[in-house]
Amino acid sequence: MTEESLAAVRAAIDSIDGEIVERLARRERLVLRAGASKSDAAAVRAPGRVAAVLSRVRELARAAGADPELVARVYRTMIAAFVERELAAAGFPDRPLIGPAARDDVGEILTLQRAAYVTEARLYADAELPALVQTEGELAAELAGGIALTATRDRRIVGAVRGRVVDGTLHVGRLVVAPDQQGRGTGAALVTAIEAAAGPDARRATLFTGQLSTANLRLYERLGYREERRERLSPRVELVHLGKALPTVV
Repeated sequence: MTEESLAAVRAAIDSIDGEIVERLARRERLVLRAGASKSDAAAVRAPGRVAAVLSRVRELARAAGADPELVARVYRTMIAAFVERELAAAGFPDRPLIGPAARDDVGEILTLQRAAYVTEARLYADAELPALVQTEGELAAELAGGIALTATRDRRIVGAVRGRVVDGTLHVGRLVVAPDQQGRGTGAALVTAIEAAAGPDARRATLFTGQLSTANLRLYERLGYREERRERLSPRVELVHLGKALPTVV
């Protein structure tokens, strides 16, 4: 490409950027109008609406000859920014945006998972905890095989949770929150969100944690989970299995 043709391409990109900014300004005005009618932060975050928008823009991208995942990544970032703007304008409490994990989130979730489990490894004197030695490929397969949600704040993934529904039971696993974001309600929001995402076929939910993980146990009990049984894994590690009934959807 010659210098002259490169300049022409850049001029065309600049022109498109101008159009995009104008449309973003219009979108911002509409978002704020919509936010004025919402009663709380959960209504603003609306993970179901986010998932629907991402699905739709992937289809639009395919029809336009664009990379669907690239377009979805751009939209995820844009939606997160608009949600932050809407929350600030409405004066709702600061909460992360919760939505479905994307395929390109695998690396970031794996990094978050390892950081979050360091405390557990120290607690149980075990550097070989499954969450710490899981590979990127294993995590990608796990995300694709069930329900996977992330919590995003300022376009950074600060929490994640996975689950799968088997015979009417939601099995919740690998709830992780970034060490610097703990104590802000992110874990509780993720558990509540994955319970809602399980669908009407899930009649109960189960999860487990180690007997020394008192903060986890307090969180789960606060969310309505009750101890059902214990499982001895080693002289130092005993798993506490908890469960609860999920609301019936009428």
